[in-house]
Amino acid sequence: MPIERTRREDPPDLIEGCRRGDRAALEQVLTAHAPYLERLLGRVVGPRAEVEDLLQMTLSAAITAFPQFRGEAQVRTWLARIAIRTAHDQLRRAEYRKRGELPSMEAVADDSNDGRRAEAHLDAKQRALRLHEHLNAIGARKRIAFILHVVEGHPIEDVAALMGASKTATKSRIFWARRELMRRAARDPWLKSLVAAEGVER
Repeated sequence: MPIERTRREDPPDLIEGCRRGDRAALEQVLTAHAPYLERLLGRVVGPRAEVEDLLQMTLSAAITAFPQFRGEAQVRTWLARIAIRTAHDQLRRAEYRKRGELPSMEAVADDSNDGRRAEAHLDAKQRALRLHEHLNAIGARKRIAFILHVVEGHPIEDVAALMGASKTATKSRIFWARRELMRRAARDPWLKSLVAAEGVER
């Protein structure tokens, strides 16, 4: 679902207050969008304790940038772009690129090599952890584009807008992310069922 349609527009008087730095307006607007931004950051960087820190960094950046907000997009989309930039910067840091050994599929799938059976034995948290362990092996831009399009289901146009990239570059990033993940899928049948489910839209 396009981000622009996820909620009603914020009242113009509140947005004008945010531009002026009015604390009450900033608190009301940012509090309303914070749960969405926290979920978005959690999807991008994975189930990490640092998500709360990234959220605070995003909100602080938004407060600083609000005087320059001109309303070309809805506030939620504008805030999402800030969150994506914040996540991207953090993902590039060395501590986010550590590659750990994946737990064996036998440990969670009852000695099964069947991707469907493995998926049935993985709860949502385990699936998120497993996916992000694989995603740690690929570049930040490719990772973010893949998550936004394949995992979150956003159209290519929305992903490109959020990342400040062209549609062509966005499609390329998703293609190469999928290709890199498929190489890793030889060790994890569940991953193969996810990344091979559908191609990148044209």
